[in-house]
Amino acid sequence: MEIGSVRDGYLAKLDDYPDDEEKIFVMRGRGNDELAPSEELLSDYKELEEKHGNRWEAWNRCRYESRFREKMKCEKSQERIKEIAEEVANGKRVRLICWEKNRPCHRFILKQLIGEEVTKILVAPFEKEGEGGG
Repeated sequence: MEIGSVRDGYLAKLDDYPDDEEKIFVMRGRGNDELAPSEELLSDYKELEEKHGNRWEAWNRCRYESRFREKMKCEKSQERIKEIAEEVANGKRVRLICWEKNRPCHRFILKQLIGEEVTKILVAPFEKEGEGGG
């Protein structure tokens, strides 16, 4: 069994990415809002970015990562993350697409969360095999 991959990308380069990858748009209003930051988080971030003129400063001040991770714990987000992880574990190549070119961006957190789920899927059969002491 060949394992797929989770890559990241940004919208301006969409045409440059391989055709054999599934493109998953992870920004608000593009069909996957369960994988996007909340409107409140995005608003807080943009306000702080404008005020401080620095994306990392805004990211840290609004506690972006912890708030985004908390949102990803909701049932709908968890279902979608697990669905993508299953596809990747079964060989699919996916690319998470957002507006931002570089970090900080929530797609890098999503990539990590999906990767953790892929690991659980791939390790689970070995854990079951060892159950029962024999």
